[in-house]
Amino acid sequence: MISFRPMRCAGWLLAVLPLTGCGVFRHVTVEPLATTSQRPSNIGAYVSVSDGDTPLTELQPSNFRVYENEQLVPSDQTQLTLLDPNLVAAHQVVLLVDMSNAQTQEARTLVAKGALNFVQKVTPREAVSVFAFDGGPALVPIAAFPRGNQGVTMAALESFTPRDPSRNLNGAVVAGLAKLEMLLAQSGKVVRVGTLVVYSGGPDVAGRVDRDKAHDQVWESPYDVLAIGVAEQADAVENLARRGLVRAQRPDTLPIAFEEAASQTLEQLEKHYLVSYCSPARAGSRRLRLEVSYTNKEGEEHHGDFEFDFSAKSFGPGCNPQMTPRFTLTPKAEPEPEPKRDQDRERDWDASKTSKTKKAPPDAREHDQGEDAPVAPPDQSGYAK
Repeated sequence: MISFRPMRCAGWLLAVLPLTGCGVFRHVTVEPLATTSQRPSNIGAYVSVSDGDTPLTELQPSNFRVYENEQLVPSDQTQLTLLDPNLVAAHQVVLLVDMSNAQTQEARTLVAKGALNFVQKVTPREAVSVFAFDGGPALVPIAAFPRGNQGVTMAALESFTPRDPSRNLNGAVVAGLAKLEMLLAQSGKVVRVGTLVVYSGGPDVAGRVDRDKAHDQVWESPYDVLAIGVAEQADAVENLARRGLVRAQRPDTLPIAFEEAASQTLEQLEKHYLVSYCSPARAGSRRLRLEVSYTNKEGEEHHGDFEFDFSAKSFGPGCNPQMTPRFTLTPKAEPEPEPKRDQDRERDWDASKTSKTKKAPPDAREHDQGEDAPVAPPDQSGYAK
């Protein structure tokens, strides 16, 4: 028997235009990851939609309504459509597999079978990179499977022999998040949706990375973290399972737990929608409210929305909602310098006069000061000057 416990998490935003908020009304959360407006009159939004802890994965264009300046825009005017999210977003899964307890061939085969179940179910929709860990300081690459890959094998994992029987769980999670960030950055896409899935056979015992550090990294990350564990040993990884914990009741049901984790991973992917529509605005500023409504299994209608402002300057006819939206990051504004006080101006004036009369001290590097002389850092990134 396998139990799945959803974990609530704070949302994250990748803002393209200033977002005025994401709304929760009657349970539904509509979370914008990116928004854009472009001529002739195209509006685009990449959003995730969920009802409480349940991802909404089968929404249609009819589930979305557009309001501009609080006026409902008829669907025949908006031509609202849902485009393939892969047009604008990078999707990546990193699977971490604890091999510290896999001392026998039987144990390795069981874990490898679970990982194979996971990858076979996820790769038709999303790329998966698999890493193993034990008590050592680094992750061990097993395989990288692009989206749509058919030749999935876990032979490398099945033959993996742990070199350190300790368990570096905290360090693996921190390193796994860094791997996920790196893989998504390589895509070059602005919108990045990532999931870290961690199987652990027990608690961290290596002590290479502090538990609080790993916890903070997980909860500050923009990516989902899902965990897999067995029986009471799953408690050790529960505090890192921000998106959910899949618990296998017995070791021999571990492959089923991996498959359940794959289903949860796909649901988190499929709750994302790329919404595109044509605005009737032709000038001025508009506030968009994108509302989502759906009827649940009990026949109850639930709603949610989010809002953002956009400029309709130079908008005109000729909009095609099938056009792929262009998302760009908004550059951060440089902070304005504080006005100088009178004593600061006097100090600057004195310094400027001194600089004209005094010579700069000789460069110590021109003189041999022996082995104890300070050495300048190399001219490379990553070194403090």
